[in-house]
Amino acid sequence: MRGEEQFAEAIACGAFSVVQPDLGKWGGFSGCIPVGRRAVSAGRLFCPHWLGGGIGLLASMHLKASVGGAGYMEVDSNPNPLRELLATPCPPIDNGTVTLSNRPGLGVAPDMDAVRTFLTKHHYR
Repeated sequence: MRGEEQFAEAIACGAFSVVQPDLGKWGGFSGCIPVGRRAVSAGRLFCPHWLGGGIGLLASMHLKASVGGAGYMEVDSNPNPLRELLATPCPPIDNGTVTLSNRPGLGVAPDMDAVRTFLTKHHYR
């Protein structure tokens, strides 16, 4: 699904008990917050979808926290160096619950030196 209208129709028809918009694929916060609120108001689980780097994962966690309600945060369990290196310090996880930082922004300060090994040479024409 893409767009608030498609999510609204899916939530209204009652066919879905879990709603999982992807913050990075469409709408960002301004698109996903209304969808999340509509899902929670309709008694659905709001579980943002994110399978990628650490910055997007933290943004999705903040999205879930801002909307509230029942649901979970989907987290990829595969090793992902860009998730671990860019989302530092990683919020502590205690018994399946994450406590987000109260620092500005997403609460992380990526160590850019740590990701320097991922740089590749490129040529622009």
